[in-house]
Amino acid sequence: MRTKSSMFVIALLLLVSAGARAQQNTPPPEPDQSASPTTRPGSGQADFGFRGTFYSDNSDQARYQRYRDLRNGVFAENVRWGKQDDRALWDVRATHIGYRDQQYAADYNRFGKLKASFELNQIPLFFSDSTRTAYTTTSPGVVGLNGYPAQIQNATATTAIYEANATPFELRLKRTITDFRFTYSATDHLDLSASFKNTNKSGEQPWAGTFGFSDAVELPVPIDTRTTDIGVAAEWTGDRGQARVGYDGSFFSNDVSTFIWDNPLRSTDHPSSGPAQGRMTVWPNSDLNSASLSGLFRLPRGSVVTGYLSLGSLSQNDALIPFTINSQLASPPLDRTNADASAQITATAFSFASRPRSDVALNARFRSYDFDNNTPVFHVTNTVSYDTKIAAFAPGGTPVFSFTRNLFDLDTSWTPKPFAALRAGYSYEGVSQTFRTFDTTHDNRVRLSADATGMQWLTVRAQYEYSHRIGTGLDEQSLDDLGEQTSLRQFDLSNRDQHRFSAIAIAMPSPSCSVNGSFFIGRDNRPDSGFGLLHNDSNGMSAGIDYVPSTAVSVGAAYQYERYTALQKSRQADPGPQFDDPTRDWTTTGRDRAHTFTASADLLKLCRRPTCASRTTSCTRRRRTSMGSRPTPRCRRSNSSRTSSTRATG
Repeated sequence: MRTKSSMFVIALLLLVSAGARAQQNTPPPEPDQSASPTTRPGSGQADFGFRGTFYSDNSDQARYQRYRDLRNGVFAENVRWGKQDDRALWDVRATHIGYRDQQYAADYNRFGKLKASFELNQIPLFFSDSTRTAYTTTSPGVVGLNGYPAQIQNATATTAIYEANATPFELRLKRTITDFRFTYSATDHLDLSASFKNTNKSGEQPWAGTFGFSDAVELPVPIDTRTTDIGVAAEWTGDRGQARVGYDGSFFSNDVSTFIWDNPLRSTDHPSSGPAQGRMTVWPNSDLNSASLSGLFRLPRGSVVTGYLSLGSLSQNDALIPFTINSQLASPPLDRTNADASAQITATAFSFASRPRSDVALNARFRSYDFDNNTPVFHVTNTVSYDTKIAAFAPGGTPVFSFTRNLFDLDTSWTPKPFAALRAGYSYEGVSQTFRTFDTTHDNRVRLSADATGMQWLTVRAQYEYSHRIGTGLDEQSLDDLGEQTSLRQFDLSNRDQHRFSAIAIAMPSPSCSVNGSFFIGRDNRPDSGFGLLHNDSNGMSAGIDYVPSTAVSVGAAYQYERYTALQKSRQADPGPQFDDPTRDWTTTGRDRAHTFTASADLLKLCRRPTCASRTTSCTRRRRTSMGSRPTPRCRRSNSSRTSSTRATG
């Protein structure tokens, strides 16, 4: 990417309401809470300007404007209006009005009763301004090549015709987010809330289509999707606890769910050479509905119990497309016409925190996630490869994957002396799944650590972790069905023993200097894996120094070294006698080393920020009527009766 030279011409115009200008010389009085409500005039501001940008040759304008719109012309930035009295607050904002990255927002707060907010935010994504393609859109989701494939098939032209007829275009995508939220306080203890959020994506993005390794193309896929999220909740809060009940829904829709493109090498279907067009499905319509209940209750001795329960459902029932678009092949019949996909989701979370003694703390947590897939098995006896041939499908159907994950954590700490602590922890993770080589896995982890911070010049912490994972219900037949070695163990399921020790120390030989050092050792062994990852070890250390000679200057330097080694084993063999031949085994050892050196210097405090105070100027603070603004200094020279008012623009 070449550099660009840019010139910005900006004119700033500040609009302040007449009521606000009238108050510049007289600070408003502090509100009297016992008196009737006082209404203050609103105030606002707006920045107007003109932008002109010049690019050098071969500049990447798309990268420069990747997530923003910096076209030349007049712009309006930071338009804002606010109004506030003793009862309510208004705040309206807008920026980059009329451009692809424009934003609008509004907030309303009826103190103690109602809060509402609205936001419209557009986010552009500029992929490229130099993209060229010979494809043209003939209908939504269908792109063609204007008859060029017939010339290629008839040998009257070569593929160079596409380069000659490719036209440039700007590849863009835009996301528009509309967000509305409000909270209503029905009573002192009960709040009702609702939210609505809609995200629309439109435009195009890079995509790939293929009829085989020698016939692959890159093309723009059209995007026209919407995601609508809604939520309602009621929350009660009392002296001893709180409770919340809510509903959340997320609904995704896609107006272009099927994408069809021309084959650049063929204009007619052929049973072995391929079809004239390719077809694929893209993102399907789907729905998510979830209801939740949560609560918190405070117990004696500083103990707190929390609980969360969520019940949800996922569904997707889009129409299924045939196995092939090639009219010269008899497409195998579909087991059903629609996806009929659904799942039930149950999630829970519970925690207990207590401090039975001043030097002892106890925390316990339990979480679970159950994904119950109710999608019927899709029976498949034959499928189509690359739209050129019908092939048998050995599994006979698509598996329905479900899983349940349970996690339990227990942590305790003991502080026998001030600034010294001993900690111990235990974690358990149990996973049950379908259609994996292990039906269940059990991972037990123990943690021990010690901290010492009581010494004025030294802080030390050391930690040791041990983890043992083991699987049950091994199904070697599932590996054999896939044509894999039965002694292969998958990375996330294989039996594993893991050790890790780490320590860190920070020493301060003087108040202005600190030295730190750390190291870690990790060992990962998988004793029951015949093929796959066998070992995965890690080592590292670091050292650094920080020096602060004064409050305005600080410097530091650090060095870090890391080493990772891994051993993997496999067998290169085709089905037959080779499959069980150990002489075809091979191993690979990965050795990664990283050396990192960093140096830093902080000199910002050497330069003081300018202030309006001087020997001849006295400053007072003035309260502004616009919301969210900090008090602004008003400066008055001692040798003049004229008062000047300044405005902070930062």
